[in-house]
Amino acid sequence: MSSNEDLQVLSLNCWGLAFISKYRKLRLQAIAHSLSSCSYDIITLQEVWVQEDYQYILDKVKHALPYAKYFYSGALGSGLAILSRYPIISTAYHRYALNGKPLKLLHSDYYVGKGCGTAVVKHPALGYLEIFNTHLHAGYGPKDQYKAHRASECWQLAYLLRHSAAMGRHIIMSGDFNSVPTSFNYKLIHQHGFMSDSWFQVHGEPDIDKFDMDNMTPESYTQFFGFTCNSPFNTFSRYYSPCNNDNAKKLLGKRLDYIFYRQTPQLTCIDSQVVFTDLMQGEMSYSDHFGVVSIFKVTSPESSEWKKHMDPLQIQLCDPSFTRLQFNTICDILQALKLDKVKAKKDAHWLLRLLAVGVLVQLCLFVAVVAVPTLLPQSLVIILVIVFGNTLMNLVSFALPVCLIVGFVFGSTEQRALTQFIEEIETFQAQQQKEEENYLISIP
Repeated sequence: MSSNEDLQVLSLNCWGLAFISKYRKLRLQAIAHSLSSCSYDIITLQEVWVQEDYQYILDKVKHALPYAKYFYSGALGSGLAILSRYPIISTAYHRYALNGKPLKLLHSDYYVGKGCGTAVVKHPALGYLEIFNTHLHAGYGPKDQYKAHRASECWQLAYLLRHSAAMGRHIIMSGDFNSVPTSFNYKLIHQHGFMSDSWFQVHGEPDIDKFDMDNMTPESYTQFFGFTCNSPFNTFSRYYSPCNNDNAKKLLGKRLDYIFYRQTPQLTCIDSQVVFTDLMQGEMSYSDHFGVVSIFKVTSPESSEWKKHMDPLQIQLCDPSFTRLQFNTICDILQALKLDKVKAKKDAHWLLRLLAVGVLVQLCLFVAVVAVPTLLPQSLVIILVIVFGNTLMNLVSFALPVCLIVGFVFGSTEQRALTQFIEEIETFQAQQQKEEENYLISIP
């Protein structure tokens, strides 16, 4: 006999940045209280930056989710956490090779050490279940200057997912991907990492013609389109419009938060919903993102025969050239990486030229501070030269090592990382072309 049970998984970006996120402490406490009354088996959280908030959540849910792991990375912390009803037997943190730029202080992604946290739990029916939790680099504006960084992050993620699947583990991959379903980041996870999108599997592609815009409610709209970010019904969204539905009709929201999983005969998604959509005390949203919860049907087979019916098979995942990525998607990824490499080289050279100019300015200021007082003995001139000269010298002294470190050290590191990804994907692309040619030759 096979035993059946449900597995409930939640993913939520909590927007818990210290000093920046609005009403952070109040919202995180409300999130903790809400989680304490729910029956989730696994929770993956993003943007829990303050340890006090994390500890508060732990204290509220420990009766139901006694096992937890917070992932430490970078100068500010990863903000990632996994809470589990089942024992955690191993954890790891995989930092992304490309995760932002140090001079983009307001973006700050570089300083949190973006990566993917993983935890292997021992599920009573599934056996080893590996949980992945990540928060990919944000786009920051319509130009999306970090497209290549996110592509490299997803390339690394796909490798981790394939490796775990090749070991025969069940997989749940969740988080804030900062990527819409049409992006090649999504395709890398779905078509190269072989993960199923649980929400899409249940709801399919939303057809606007089948939705009654004139009689919508916030809940019906959110569940139909699945928007988790920039929703017109989220009080922290720039498109929030409580008085009318004009922004809702423009479909300005985005689905950026996902719960992917490796579908097997033992693990199948039966429901998926957008959650944390109501307002705290009727006044504000819990976060600037809505959460996603997916419910999986878990079946314990009588034998290991189910492994023969996997798609793809474990032996296929051991072949690094095996993929379902379209060739044009591979080309698009390469193009984004190559363009970013050109820009990275240009930025680094600009900083190094600025460094050279700064050295010359520093020498000129030094000469001015020393020579001018002797040539112009007037006391007022001497004071002005010394004050302004020394002030400028201090500013230049601060700027010079910044230009050297960011222009040379980070600039070279970024370019080499991009080169590495480009060469990896070009090797992969060449293998795909070779297999395609062999296939065409084999056709009589």
